[in-house]
Amino acid sequence: MKNISLLLVVLFLSFGVFAQVDKNKGKAKGHEKQAMMDDPEPHAMMYADKMATRLSLNAEQKAKIKKAQMKRLEAQKELMADHMDDMADEPEDMADEKANMHKQRMKIQDDFKEEMKEILNESQYAKWKVMHEREMKMHKGEMKMQGKKKGKKDKSDDDDTEY
Repeated sequence: MKNISLLLVVLFLSFGVFAQVDKNKGKAKGHEKQAMMDDPEPHAMMYADKMATRLSLNAEQKAKIKKAQMKRLEAQKELMADHMDDMADEPEDMADEKANMHKQRMKIQDDFKEEMKEILNESQYAKWKVMHEREMKMHKGEMKMQGKKKGKKDKSDDDDTEY
C-alpha cells in the first residue's frame, strides 16, 4: 500500500516538471522569432529551401527567391522601425499612421508577388499563390488572436480604473 501511494506522489510531482518544460518551449520560440527579425538571412534561406522543396525549383530560382525574400524582410523591418519612430514622436496620429503603414505593407507584398511571378513559371506560381494566400490567412488569424488578447487585457485595465 505504501509503495502504491509513493508511486502516485512521484507521478503527480512529475506532471509539474513536464508543465515547466512546455512553458519554457513557448518562451524560446518567441525569442527565435525575434532573432529572425534581427537577422532575416536565416529566415530567407528557410523560405527558399521550403519553396525549393514544394515547388521543385532549380538552383537559380532558389537563389532569386532567397534574394526576393531578403528584400521583402528588410523592407518590412525598415517599415516597422519607421513606424516605431513615428509612434514615439506623435502618438495622437495613430489612425493615419496605421492606414499609411498598411498601404506600405501592401505595396511591399505586391512587389514581392511581382518578383515571384517573374522568378517562377506559370504552374509553380499558381501553386505558390495558393500556399502564400493560405499562409497570409493564417498570419492574419494569429494577428487577430494577439489583438484579442491585448484587447481583453486593456479592457480589464480600463474596468479597474473606472471604479
